[in-house]
Amino acid sequence: MKHLVLFLVLCAAARAQWIVNDPVNTAVNSAVQAGQAANHIEILRQWAAQLEQLNRQLRELEAQLAVQQRIRDVIGSPTAAGAGMVLRDLGATDLVRTYGDTLAATRRLANAIESLQRTSDGIYQKLDDRTALGRDFVRQEPRYRRYAAVERQADNLTAAHAETNTRSVALQGEIATTVEQLRGASTQAEVDKHNAKLAVLAGQVAHLDAKRRDEADKLQAQQILNENQAAKERQDFLERQLAEERQTLAIVGTWQQSVKVTPTSYVRP
Repeated sequence: MKHLVLFLVLCAAARAQWIVNDPVNTAVNSAVQAGQAANHIEILRQWAAQLEQLNRQLRELEAQLAVQQRIRDVIGSPTAAGAGMVLRDLGATDLVRTYGDTLAATRRLANAIESLQRTSDGIYQKLDDRTALGRDFVRQEPRYRRYAAVERQADNLTAAHAETNTRSVALQGEIATTVEQLRGASTQAEVDKHNAKLAVLAGQVAHLDAKRRDEADKLQAQQILNENQAAKERQDFLERQLAEERQTLAIVGTWQQSVKVTPTSYVRP
């Protein structure tokens, strides 16, 4: 009996050590592993191609940056050129230049005597200090200063137009030249530089137009002030007349009340 039990134990231990071999399962596992390896290799190949493309793009960008740097070294930075153009090529004082006198200076320099003698190239007649009887009289010179201010501002406007027209013609010539240079520009830096110059020139043309409008506005403002003052003086004259009439009537009424005529005081002539 003991021998039988020992035999069974040895058989069980030997059976537990046997290896199960399935050829179909082994073939499937080998195919899956081979497919995974091939897929991994393909993914690595695609990664390598993408990295090569990125490296090529980086090299192209570096070449473009080198060209741009070379352009800046040769012709300068377009931004810096545009910023310095006003100070160097176009004149720093053009955008802050004052054409003609200010309104305060115009009023201060107005001369009433010269205004009376003004004919505007023969359009008007001189105003002399003689009456129709041929006798001299003294004018109230301060009253004519307002008209002298308008005339001086008109002269100021004419002078400003002449100066700005001269500058405007020069600017138009520079704009035309710059447009031609822009058409022939071969690099983006040159295009940017010419565009910056055109922007500055356009700003100066607008500045000249604004100066002309300012001078015209000052002339109109002075004329409006004169008309406003004349209206005030007319109103003052009417109110003054009414006040003088009331005062005269009051004086006459008081005098009439003070004068009493009686039969005894009347003497027949």
